[in-house]
Amino acid sequence: MPAKDILIIGAGLAGIASAWALRQRGHRVTVFDAHDGPAEETSFANAGALTPSEPEPWNAPGVHWQLLSSLADPHSPMKLRLKALPGLTPWGLRFLWNSRRPRFEAACRANFALSHHSLKLTQAVRDSEDLSFDSLRRGTLKICRDAPPPAVRDGINKTLADMGLTSEILDVEETLAREPLLEAVRDQIKGSVFHPLDESGDARAFTRALAEAAEAAGVRFEWQTRVQELVDRAGRIVGVRTETEEIEVEAIVLATGHASWKLLAPHGLHLPVRPVKGYSLTLDMSGLNERPGLPVVDEALHTIATPMGDRLRIAGTAEFTGEDRTLREDRVDNLRNLLRSLYPQIAEPLLAGDQKAWCGFRPMSADGRPFIGETRARGLWLVTGHGHLGWTQAMGSGDVLASLISDETPAIDATPFAATRI
Repeated sequence: MPAKDILIIGAGLAGIASAWALRQRGHRVTVFDAHDGPAEETSFANAGALTPSEPEPWNAPGVHWQLLSSLADPHSPMKLRLKALPGLTPWGLRFLWNSRRPRFEAACRANFALSHHSLKLTQAVRDSEDLSFDSLRRGTLKICRDAPPPAVRDGINKTLADMGLTSEILDVEETLAREPLLEAVRDQIKGSVFHPLDESGDARAFTRALAEAAEAAGVRFEWQTRVQELVDRAGRIVGVRTETEEIEVEAIVLATGHASWKLLAPHGLHLPVRPVKGYSLTLDMSGLNERPGLPVVDEALHTIATPMGDRLRIAGTAEFTGEDRTLREDRVDNLRNLLRSLYPQIAEPLLAGDQKAWCGFRPMSADGRPFIGETRARGLWLVTGHGHLGWTQAMGSGDVLASLISDETPAIDATPFAATRI
């Protein structure tokens, strides 16, 4: 189809991946962002994991008990703050309703299909553009502390295996062979699940490198440009207003994470995406002789330890606290304690060195699936709501979005992600 003039609002992972995919199809693409460069919000210091092996939404069956018990537990990996309840109530009811097993399993399948497709595209652009981002291709290791992993995978896991998920059930000795540094906590591990196709790296470095490649390919970037409102004419979004001008284009893509509602609400579009705060702690490993060799997931704590070159990033926890950006020391302490529980022999030397704590907002949809596509307001497109799978699904989401805008058939079924469901 003829090339279109397309404006993308937001230069995080989703926005840059969409810009790349649209430009590859010949469209004229401009990206606006309020910051002075890409990846300054949720993409800044996330877990660094590319994990199709983790397609499960966080509203798994029984999540309501976790949230209720978290009210009295400051160390709960999934923490609900009472002050956030008024703003979370309508969304939260949908979040809980979608935790019913049939809907949860449907979301798992849809997320895996998108994640699996996305990882292939991430690998392809890494190789074709020679992107540098501390890429590690050693899989992920999910340790089991309370009970051995199941010998037979059934239910949703069997379905995902049929769709392409690869995993290996490891006993304690096999687990330690994969990650020898876990020897110090041998007596606390019952086994693990190894996912060989997962990858990892620095998501911010990836985003910035891809933005440079997109700019070289012809994408225009306008930094420190804040969009104040969308221009609506007879039910079609035809442009935007900034502090200094009004701009008209043929299509507008909102890639502004949980904050997308601010531009959508005046047009009667109520996006069921809310911020779920996550934390990370990045530590300098340059002085260590022994280092972790691959990402290790502790699912019970919703956390992951990811090696990134000379750095180790501990990331995770889920805090339902509205848009409170406070960097809470008790939540950072949870990450320090995870480090001690995983790698006691290197924890104190690492914690005695340079520490960079960070928190950011995952855009979490109520039904556990991102929004990708055109809204009921013609000309307005969404790519947001990826939750904990932001980097994992970024390239695939951009590809699906670009296919839809270009009147192509997407490589995967885009129906589960339709933006018309808001």
